[in-house]
Amino acid sequence: MSLPTTSLIDDAFLGEFKRRTESRWEHEDINPSIYGFQFQRGTRWNRGLTEGEIETYQAVLGVQFPNDFNHMLRLMNGTDLPTVNIYSSSGKPQRISVGVYSYPRDLSIVQELRRGAEQDRDEIAAELSDQGFELESNANLVPIFSHRYIICGTDPGKSIVLSIVGTDAIVYGNSLRTYLQAEFLPN
Repeated sequence: MSLPTTSLIDDAFLGEFKRRTESRWEHEDINPSIYGFQFQRGTRWNRGLTEGEIETYQAVLGVQFPNDFNHMLRLMNGTDLPTVNIYSSSGKPQRISVGVYSYPRDLSIVQELRRGAEQDRDEIAAELSDQGFELESNANLVPIFSHRYIICGTDPGKSIVLSIVGTDAIVYGNSLRTYLQAEFLPN
């Protein structure tokens, strides 16, 4: 599988992405017929991180983020409100969860999810290999939202996003940009 190796995120893309997602969240209510976590009305992106904060985040995790993720973190650092799952009309009590992970607020969640992915790494790599994608043996998987992980590998120009649930894994975005568009700006 051939994937892009250049940075696809820039200030123009991120500015428009932020504007469109916040506008959508400002006007969209929780859909009562949906199972799954949804963004609450009024959700906004948190301020970005400084270069020093990004360096500290990487050091704490022991990883080097892809260029695109670094760029995103400089402008947006997770979302401010939790997501809500109302379980449609099933009668189950609603649950809340963190939205897009924010540093340092959600560091313990990110670390716990990383540990789980690392424990299942061989099975995850085998699942991806069966799909024609080879996960670098030394690549780190860092959760960014729910069960979406960005690959922190040897090429900082690649920003591939995986969806991982247990040992079930797929390439969810060939780049952070394509992932963000698919996840947050569906047609």
